[in-house]
Amino acid sequence: MNLIKNIFKHELISGVFYIFLGSMVANVLAFLLNLFLARNLSYANYGIFASLLSIITLAAIPASSINTIVVRFATEYFTKNELDKLKGFYKKIIRFILLFSFSIFLGFVVLSLTIMNFLHLDNIWYVILVGACVSTMYLQTLNNAFLQGLMKFKFISALSSISGVIKLIVGIVLVFAGFQAFSGLWSIFFMTSGAFLIGIIPLRFLLTRGEVKEIKLPTREILQFALPTFVTVFFLTSFTSTDVILVKHFFNPHLAGFYAGLSLIGKVIFYFTAPIPIVMFPLLIKRHHKGEKFHNLFYLALLLVLMPCGAITGFYFLFPKFVVNLFLGGRDYLSITSYLGFFGIYISVFSLVNVCVSFFLSLNKMKISFLVVTAAISQIVLIYMFHSSFYQVIGISLLISSILFVSLLLYYLKLFVNLKNIKNSMAFFNTQSI
Repeated sequence: MNLIKNIFKHELISGVFYIFLGSMVANVLAFLLNLFLARNLSYANYGIFASLLSIITLAAIPASSINTIVVRFATEYFTKNELDKLKGFYKKIIRFILLFSFSIFLGFVVLSLTIMNFLHLDNIWYVILVGACVSTMYLQTLNNAFLQGLMKFKFISALSSISGVIKLIVGIVLVFAGFQAFSGLWSIFFMTSGAFLIGIIPLRFLLTRGEVKEIKLPTREILQFALPTFVTVFFLTSFTSTDVILVKHFFNPHLAGFYAGLSLIGKVIFYFTAPIPIVMFPLLIKRHHKGEKFHNLFYLALLLVLMPCGAITGFYFLFPKFVVNLFLGGRDYLSITSYLGFFGIYISVFSLVNVCVSFFLSLNKMKISFLVVTAAISQIVLIYMFHSSFYQVIGISLLISSILFVSLLLYYLKLFVNLKNIKNSMAFFNTQSI
């Protein structure tokens, strides 16, 4: 017990524990809402929500880059106790985020007809509400980044849980109120808005009057740091989003709803394993900067991801009807049982890719962005050309993610493994055996 207490007293371990706990609670609540929507909306309405959720996911990807930038500078000012600079930075960056968020909302308004026609929607307000969701999501990201920079890990964990509760309650209530596909979108809007307002509570000292030092943002440094990360994360996230969007475009609403349900069940594997690279990321950075060994951590992360991936995918192959009944309530969704195990293999490979990408980003190996971008574009092009069945769509995604995984492993060997020494060792053992 004393050993456990001492472990959790460590600043890094305790911080990772709280973030992990909060994100898991939020993910479980979000997953429960998705299950509720899948069971209570019509197939067509659930397909609409799933495709719009994919657009929200893609549009909100730059938030990850903004989060990284804000955390870096906020932590620096806070650590040096330069509260005047911290206040100045917060007020300057929040003005930028407000302008940026408003521009995004206007962009969705301008493109609303185009997006509506592409996704075959029957209501333009779907797209406008999506724009509002994305805008508030950026505001939420700003406060979360400052909370992280100030190391308010307990508050971040609690905020994640509270946000998840707000989303779940609003979504359920609005479904029963007859809002159909709008229910899921409104739940996201209220969740992000609520998280932003609650997040201001521990940051209110940054808005108080007093001496505020004007600072000049290091624009060049920010761009060099954020741009490759943004590109990589954006195209990596597109892997599990664009297939849903393209299926919504090419298939009828009924089948698009089936694929959305299939994607939901398949992503259980990703939701289950995603915390592993999230926790691995800061640990790798710490070990790398201290000159400590970090490769074993990478191998362990791959193993920890591979084991549940194999177990869950195997379960999907053995008991597909049980899984579909459990998550989607059976009904006509039982027609997707033959695809479930195949989709599980694809998500498993993608989860391993996610670990590799997190590994390279933590070491500032930004050349992997070329591999990720090429793979993501290839997936889009091939699905656009070949989409006669779900098997083709899933097969293309599996093929491209597998090629990307192998490419990342080869890049790892090139960077960190001395192939010449391996060949010499093999030659030595062959000589000894002779």
